[in-house]
Amino acid sequence: MMVLGGRSLQLIYALLILLRMQTSVGFNSTTGDHEIKCIESERQALLAFKQSLVDEYGRFSTWGSEEEKKECCKWKGVQCSNRTGHVTMLTLFGLRGNLNPSLFELQHLVYLDLGVNNFNLSHIPESISSLNKIQHLDLNSCNLSGSLPSQLANLTSLQFLDLSYNEFNIKNLEWLSPLSDLQFLDLSDTDLSKVNNYWPEVINKLPHLSFLQLYRCNLSYDLPQSIPMINTSTSLAYLDLRVNNLSASTFQWLSKFNKSLVHLYLSYNSFQGLIPENVGHMTHLETLDLSGNQFGGIPKSSGNLCKLRYLALSHNNLIGMLPELISNLSGCLQLSLEELILGENKIKGPLPDMIKNFLSLRHLDFYDNQLSDNIPKWFWNLSSWAFHVNLSSNDLYGVLPNLSTTKFADSFGLEIDLSKNKLEGPLPVFPVDVTSINLAENSFSGSISSLCTITSGNLVFLDVSHNQLSGKLPDCMTRWTSLAILNLADNHFFGKIPSSIGSLSRLESLGLQNNNFSGEIPWALRNCSALQFLDLNYNSFSGIIPAWIGERLSSLNFLLLRSNNFSGDIPLQLCWLTNIMLLDLSNNNLSRSIPWCIHNLTALAQKENSARDHSFPIRIDADPGYDGRYVDKASVMWKGMERDYGNGNLKNLRIIDLSSNKLTGEIPVQTSALFELVQLNLSRNQLTGRIPSDIGQMGKLESLDLSQNQLSGHLPGSMSQLNFLSTLNLSYNNFSGRIPLSTQMQSFDASAFVGDPALCGLPLTPTCPGDEKSQSKPTDGGGKDNQEDSAEFWKSFKPGMELGAAIGFVGVLAVKFDHPWKHLCFQLFNNVRVRLSNLKDCLYLLVAAVGFLVREHVSRLGRKLRLFEPSVSS
Repeated sequence: MMVLGGRSLQLIYALLILLRMQTSVGFNSTTGDHEIKCIESERQALLAFKQSLVDEYGRFSTWGSEEEKKECCKWKGVQCSNRTGHVTMLTLFGLRGNLNPSLFELQHLVYLDLGVNNFNLSHIPESISSLNKIQHLDLNSCNLSGSLPSQLANLTSLQFLDLSYNEFNIKNLEWLSPLSDLQFLDLSDTDLSKVNNYWPEVINKLPHLSFLQLYRCNLSYDLPQSIPMINTSTSLAYLDLRVNNLSASTFQWLSKFNKSLVHLYLSYNSFQGLIPENVGHMTHLETLDLSGNQFGGIPKSSGNLCKLRYLALSHNNLIGMLPELISNLSGCLQLSLEELILGENKIKGPLPDMIKNFLSLRHLDFYDNQLSDNIPKWFWNLSSWAFHVNLSSNDLYGVLPNLSTTKFADSFGLEIDLSKNKLEGPLPVFPVDVTSINLAENSFSGSISSLCTITSGNLVFLDVSHNQLSGKLPDCMTRWTSLAILNLADNHFFGKIPSSIGSLSRLESLGLQNNNFSGEIPWALRNCSALQFLDLNYNSFSGIIPAWIGERLSSLNFLLLRSNNFSGDIPLQLCWLTNIMLLDLSNNNLSRSIPWCIHNLTALAQKENSARDHSFPIRIDADPGYDGRYVDKASVMWKGMERDYGNGNLKNLRIIDLSSNKLTGEIPVQTSALFELVQLNLSRNQLTGRIPSDIGQMGKLESLDLSQNQLSGHLPGSMSQLNFLSTLNLSYNNFSGRIPLSTQMQSFDASAFVGDPALCGLPLTPTCPGDEKSQSKPTDGGGKDNQEDSAEFWKSFKPGMELGAAIGFVGVLAVKFDHPWKHLCFQLFNNVRVRLSNLKDCLYLLVAAVGFLVREHVSRLGRKLRLFEPSVSS
């Protein structure tokens, strides 16, 4: 049974309070045949509030000043009392603009919900005190800021208050003390560090408070030793203090609520050592989340928690043998516990028989420990309804039994994760209703035909990657109509992809890489229009790249076809993949030109990131950073090395790799419009022509490989603007002229330019031909761009003489120390975009700058000193 999360309970509390208010205040706009008329002053206040806002979702479509729109009690989001006609309830969302104080002229408001709006860092006005009848106030996620007005203390009828996820500057919580009727309080994601030593004392003064959420509030590391408990709430049932800096002293305060607490969340704080024994005195607890701390042991008193259904201790420092830890949970807890999460600890040993005594337990998570055991047969008969088993990342071994005959065979929504173990043998037969199967990174062998027994259509997730499975894929995928994730990578499958794959209309991620699949990409795959991730790398697929990939799979973020036998041209329709983040067509037999429409890959040209992780049905555990989503993994050629990416990093890449094909023609000038591209690899093709002159616009480029082509011409001067470039290979082409001067270009090894005999300049050669004859003026690099840059520099040189004097001093040091200062010299002049061929040119300009400055000052001293004036022309 799934324990309700914070947001679910928030909604329940809000509903209960709303129902209570409805018993005392009518919200209908009509009573029988009598229609309640809008009060004019309140209508004007609503219209004034509207004027400061932009409507994102049409909530104001019924608001207006026309005759037919005068009855504000009929407007969307507005409800009035059926007795007085006053506006008593206002619910609006999706608005953007300023929070107009006119809203607080609605002095009869009982219920105000403005959650999830954007009020542009507006402050809550002091006039909010006029809402002295308000019982429900929800301003969560509104982009509000500033200090909270002390006038909030006047809202003494408040029962529900949510100010979470804003930018408030809160220095004290004293305004909470008079709100004695408050039952629900959420200040999550608000910095309360300045009131750390006082917040428990203030909470103690709210006798009816039953729901308190202070998630990620930067609460203090230590609490005061003595906290007055006068008027302490005896109603506090839900307490969420996750992601703070609380320590063991917190439990002293919590002990005062032993008889009321039902749900307690303390994950990701600074707790250490043993879990305090007094936890066992909180006998009404149903949920206890202590994950993400440094607890080292479980007290025996935990077995006294007779009502506890959910216990999360993952990501702690639990050590020792699993049988010993489980024995500390023995007692009446064995009858109630439904979910036990002990993942990411240092627990060793076998799976103890005493787990059988937990009669209500699967949701069972022992992932990422050091368990070593041949999974016993009794384990699969723990319960007739257990639905979640996670034993991943351990040292479990052996062969799995026929799981279709176990007690959970009729369980709906069964999720099994045994990945990253040492299991072997054939895949078992699974129950027909299974929802999620993860057996990745084991040693299973044989075919996957046993999966064809899954016939209910509930299977959403299937990952059997990194095993030793083989054979052809069975043509039974028509039964998996709900499948969203299918990962068969790194096995020994062969043959063609069956046409039944077209039945997977909800498929988001398909990983078939590192197998021996052959034939063409099946036509039926065009029906999988929800695909975002498609990895066919390292197989034997052949034929053309279908145009329908661009036409029908428009949601693709990642398309990886590397190391296959695809031939023909790159279809223009691939330019329609506006969401693509990673396009890898390398190491095939593709020919003809690169599509000119490449700039239409807008996700590589615009800052908006459309890539997303895929829905994953595995239960959300105690980690607040884990949102129950599956992260795709892929092998990517990054800066010349093949690396595996996953864990959320993959979606941060922006890559086009068309290397090792037979592409011809020029690099499209439109390539320069891919401003967000991080890596471009066009190497080992037959490309001709020049590098696009505006390539410097690709300011985020970190890796550029154009090697082993037939490119020619000068290197564009704009390449000096690629400030993030850390990997460059232009070798074995026909480039000529001077290498542009920049911090990056001169930092590369000469091997980046080898095989281009007509190139000159650092780091290949110290000078270019003709430099010796033209030292009286800066060289132009042999190109028009460099001539323009040089002329622009000389035109603006004189106004910068004083700066030149400082640089000149650096030049003198460069003469003496040469190598360390040489690069600094080049960097300084690179900022004014001067193309310098060598150290001599750099020093010449430095000395010339000094000369200009000296002449300017010496001329003021008179005729005699002019005899010493240096000549710039010499």
